[in-house]
Amino acid sequence: MQKIEKQFPETSILGTGNKEGLIILKSDMRVYFDMDGTIAKWRDVPVEESRKPGYYTDLEPETELLDFLGAALKADENMNILSSYYTDTRALLEKKKWLDKYLPGISSSHCLFVPYGENKAEFVETMLHRKLGKMDILVDDHTPNLKRWETAGGTGVKWLNGINGKNGRFEGIRVGSVKELKAAFDEIEDRK
Repeated sequence: MQKIEKQFPETSILGTGNKEGLIILKSDMRVYFDMDGTIAKWRDVPVEESRKPGYYTDLEPETELLDFLGAALKADENMNILSSYYTDTRALLEKKKWLDKYLPGISSSHCLFVPYGENKAEFVETMLHRKLGKMDILVDDHTPNLKRWETAGGTGVKWLNGINGKNGRFEGIRVGSVKELKAAFDEIEDRK
């Protein structure tokens, strides 16, 4: 796990303790991470397979990203899980068990679950009682989620997981490592 440092009330720093490994998140940044295909490695299987019992519980973690997220949560960063689930399966229970295993101690206040097919952007806007802004960031592997998020006013960051991102449908920020994600956060802050 990474070393966490706090310096100023309006900013927080996550990193390894060396200058090049640090990231500064402004206090108005709110980041949402998708689960399957982002912090959990997606298995490219037919939809029917993803609806079977045990599918979500057995997904492997995206270790580098999960370590980064875990460190951020321990530092009380404004980072959250935002994941869809099938309402007619055990997916919600399995996703919660997966989080218990790989992000033990994560507060339920940092975990938002959206019924499959519902718009993540609208769901979060309802929770926040406000419209999304550029500092509301969704890190997700699924282009339709990212496009809806950006249409609502937020910033989408496409997580490239080795299965997705081959046809270029998402024209926004695309990352495939924590280093690239940190650079994206800096870019988003610079655009503000």
